[in-house]
Amino acid sequence: MRQEQRSIQNPTEFTGVGVNLGRTVTLRLLPAPPDSGVVFVRADLPGAPRIPASPDLVVPKLRRTVLRKGDAEVQMTEHILAAVHGLDLDNLTVELRGPEFPACDGSARAFTDLLLKAGIVEQDQARLPRTLPEPVSVSDEASTITALPAAEGLSVAYTLEYPHLSLPGQHFSINVTPESFARDLAPARTFVFQREAPALLASGLGRGASLENTLVLRDDGSLIYGRLRFPDELARHKVVDLLGDLRLLGAGLAARIVAVRSGHAQNLQLIEQLRRVLVDASPTP
Repeated sequence: MRQEQRSIQNPTEFTGVGVNLGRTVTLRLLPAPPDSGVVFVRADLPGAPRIPASPDLVVPKLRRTVLRKGDAEVQMTEHILAAVHGLDLDNLTVELRGPEFPACDGSARAFTDLLLKAGIVEQDQARLPRTLPEPVSVSDEASTITALPAAEGLSVAYTLEYPHLSLPGQHFSINVTPESFARDLAPARTFVFQREAPALLASGLGRGASLENTLVLRDDGSLIYGRLRFPDELARHKVVDLLGDLRLLGAGLAARIVAVRSGHAQNLQLIEQLRRVLVDASPTP
């Protein structure tokens, strides 16, 4: 069944403060032509360098996904890319006046709302199939992620466990559609444990963090401030991060993803394995 590529209809913009560097930054979301993918543009730098959303450009960073091309980089790409993935967009230009995306409320909801406000449109160009011919899995002592073939669509099941803490485990599963993403995933916020905060601040992260954009938890899972939006909000946010990282592969992935105790590092390991299989499975032009 033919699927058309998708972009947004109108430009839109937003200004906010980044959670790690603490700088005010403005972003503009712009329509992009078919087959252009998602491209970040550092509009604040000389020459406005372009950084495609590609696994080839990922650089290792703690607790976030960073892309770099030459001297230009963009940080905390996972929430905007999760919104792009969840809303099933193929092509988008993201102009950023700063090195890091706004934290907003710690979720992907603001980016989702911006994209929906801009209007989603189909483009007169078919999307290439992105299916798995065989299962792919990565694991280590603490976590595992498996991608299973699916005839169509994307589903995710995530299990969150911290064996060294008294926080009860959480499990969340979802068939990802634009509607389910906006309703069930986009509002889920990023989190940190109270015991981790001093070390993160000492490493130079969290300069723009606040109780308004980051859930801070005690070891038992209780919040220092505020209320959870979902009983399993932590597991849901892990799915948000996973979808954002997976979007580096491009649009239209059909698979069943099962993840246990995984994070950005494992997500990127899975992407490397998926790339090999998906490239081999792609039709010859």
